[in-house]
Amino acid sequence: MARQSTALLIALVILSPITALVPTLGHGTSDPVVRSAVVTESYTSTAYSTYFGSMNGTVVSQQPARLQPVGFGFITAKGKCSQFSYPVTVTTGTVLNAQITANNPINVYLLPAYDFQLSPDGCSIIGATILAENNFTSYLLHWTAPSDGTFYLIFTGPNAVVILTDDGSWKPIPQTQMVSVATSTETNNMPYSATTTETYTTTTVTPFYLQPTTNYLVTVAAIMGLIAILLLFLRKTIPTPRKP
Repeated sequence: MARQSTALLIALVILSPITALVPTLGHGTSDPVVRSAVVTESYTSTAYSTYFGSMNGTVVSQQPARLQPVGFGFITAKGKCSQFSYPVTVTTGTVLNAQITANNPINVYLLPAYDFQLSPDGCSIIGATILAENNFTSYLLHWTAPSDGTFYLIFTGPNAVVILTDDGSWKPIPQTQMVSVATSTETNNMPYSATTTETYTTTTVTPFYLQPTTNYLVTVAAIMGLIAILLLFLRKTIPTPRKP
């Protein structure tokens, strides 16, 4: 009996402080937090409108002029020049593009009428001309007619063979068509403004952790300690019976 009391006493003494220190498993907690944000958006858009009306109008298109190709030659005495005239009938705005080539240097002049005066050797024209190009073997003629009528190309030169070919001449052709014209324009400013509120919830979670025992466990440990002390006191005061 004494041995059992002693063992119980020792166990109580040992367990009482350990019980006071036994940890317990904590638990996670969540704390929802509600937040909100206000967003304001505004802008102004501008629209330009043009209104059109229809009417009869005149448009100009292009039509090939097709200069007739021509070849000719000069035979003259030494120091002299011969002449060759090439009339072209055009309308206002006609563009003449002609390629002129010769085996010896020649001259070309453009006149508004067949009325001109030659130099004594016949190689140049005295007086005003619309266009003049001298001493060439290859020349691209480019000219726009200022009015309707017949104009004259006058060639001069010594012994030579000359070739003139069309190089894309064209003339304008007026045509009556229904055309659209702008009658008025309008500018519209369109302001826009909008405010939106965004609400969202953020949850904060506390992780699991170990924490000391609660107060009632400490109380139990204290009582067990007192009992152990009391048993020790009683053991010392009560004599142990002896065996016969």
